[in-house]
Amino acid sequence: MRLHVALTALIATAVGVGVLFFANSALSPVLLGGPGSTCSEPDCALGAGLWLIAGAVAVVLVAFLAGFLRSVERPVRRGLWIALWCTVLYLVESAVVWILI
Repeated sequence: MRLHVALTALIATAVGVGVLFFANSALSPVLLGGPGSTCSEPDCALGAGLWLIAGAVAVVLVAFLAGFLRSVERPVRRGLWIALWCTVLYLVESAVVWILI
């Protein structure tokens, strides 16, 4: 039973984070070189990319661990809530990375 919640949280978070990661990748030229850009050099893109990749891996692992630990009842619903909050956490991290870089 515990594994169902963990796998649901893992897979749903991976899908959500994947979509956000590819959206970040598609928007990176606009965010880096657009009007009012703070840094249009390749180092900024590399830095942002590394932070986004590290954040994606971390949030998926956190979702798996939280899903495993929080699997008391309603496994699928619990896993989806964990995935939702972890994906929101990654979205916030993405916004912070783009604002700071």
